[in-house]
Amino acid sequence: MLRKLAIRNAKRSIKDYLVYLITVIMSFSLIIAFNLIVYSKDVRELSSTMMNFRLAVIEVSVLVVFVIGWLINYTMKFMLSKRSKEFGTYMILGIERKDIIKMFLIENIFLGIFAFGVSIFIGLSDLLTAVIMNIFEVQYKLNFSISWQPFALSILYFIIIYLFVMFRINRRMKKMKVYDLLYLDKQNEER
Repeated sequence: MLRKLAIRNAKRSIKDYLVYLITVIMSFSLIIAFNLIVYSKDVRELSSTMMNFRLAVIEVSVLVVFVIGWLINYTMKFMLSKRSKEFGTYMILGIERKDIIKMFLIENIFLGIFAFGVSIFIGLSDLLTAVIMNIFEVQYKLNFSISWQPFALSILYFIIIYLFVMFRINRRMKKMKVYDLLYLDKQNEER
């Protein structure tokens, strides 16, 4: 029943979740694109002439993962504040806190998987590799081949980011009372 309610609420709140979906889609497209660059044969050949280029791309990729993790955490907290009155009402009606938390987390997992699926097609376009090769004035033809390493690494990043964010949201929601949920949108943001 909670799964059906979570999916129905996600569909009903799609306007609110549109910013969240766009953020996650663009973020994971960027992660996938960076992972493709790291494992690209052409970039490896290019980086063999420049000693620190591949290392720099890996460092930027890790930085992008941390920034995206923070961004997804922030947008999920934003969605919690947008839906806090609804959750407070559920608590008043007698739905247990753990069920409300589970419902919110299921919604976000569903939307995250959907956004990740869409971002695969955007991120696999190999355009970022073409841009890098063009910057260094190297001839490059777009090829839409994929190896399993960038895809697996992107899935790993997705799982790690979502587990971390879900843990934080779960912890935050467990501490909230009905009053906190009903007036969350009027509170100042934590620093």
